[in-house]
Amino acid sequence: MTIGIGRNVLRLRFEPGLSEPGAILLPPEPCARVRAQASIWFLRWLRGRSRVPSPEAARLTDFRRQRLQMLLQLLDGQNAGASPRELAELLIDPSLSSLSAAAWADCSERKKIGRWTKEANWLVRSGYRDLLQGR
Repeated sequence: MTIGIGRNVLRLRFEPGLSEPGAILLPPEPCARVRAQASIWFLRWLRGRSRVPSPEAARLTDFRRQRLQMLLQLLDGQNAGASPRELAELLIDPSLSSLSAAAWADCSERKKIGRWTKEANWLVRSGYRDLLQGR
């Protein structure tokens, strides 16, 4: 069985008659440790002994890392006493300072800061557990 495309291909061979798969051949290479960890997880998963996400799933993508950094900046600003409008100026667009109060009350950036604030507070309350478990 082949999984993946292009240069990211994993080939699996299941021997007929075996009740449990138990061997994975790994080429010697710079990423051997990462592949070994993924292989151990995969064998445990096949046997039904792994309830944790794969090592690859536990890694943060660049997008997720940037989002978490932004949420931490938002929390830092909140803890320093910044208003939602000041947070929007810092994190979204500095030109928001020129908006009138009425325009600010109706703008999408105000709503976005509200959503981000809820997400950041959820992360502090309990979401960090999901993050640590690779979800």
